[in-house]
Amino acid sequence: MTRNRCRWMFVLACLVPCLQASTARLEAQQAKLPDVGTPPKVARSSGRVWRSLTTGKEYRVRVESQILRAEWVNIPAALRQHGAYIRSECRRAGSKWVGTSRSYLPCTLSEGGKEEIGNWCRLLTRIEIDAVTESTITGRAEGLKRFDCRSCRILETVWKDFQWVPKR
Repeated sequence: MTRNRCRWMFVLACLVPCLQASTARLEAQQAKLPDVGTPPKVARSSGRVWRSLTTGKEYRVRVESQILRAEWVNIPAALRQHGAYIRSECRRAGSKWVGTSRSYLPCTLSEGGKEEIGNWCRLLTRIEIDAVTESTITGRAEGLKRFDCRSCRILETVWKDFQWVPKR
């Protein structure tokens, strides 16, 4: 055997037990950490589209580390031209995901039996996701109960349950 080859064999012979010991220590440390639950497989997808059974809206859902993001993707062309959006961002909090939804949406006014856009409003509301599985995402979101369309002010909110299923 050549001298260099002997040297590498010696290095490897010393290094492997050290790596095994380090791995064992790391596993022992992780075993002591509190279990906050791991996000389900589906949550780690890189942008799976989910359809709301409540509203029909479709959301692209992504999870990066401890953050879940959802963005409305089937925006009607007329609203998309104005830059409409709904974007939610939640952080892992125990077994739930808790966060906010930012949106830019039209506020419609009814006058004489006819609806028309009275204003475009930017809103910040709360959202909580209770469960994420292969077949469903469930939670609740803050909805508007009373709203001043002219000033884009939320006057009163109500929590509304929702359920999303994978788009087929």
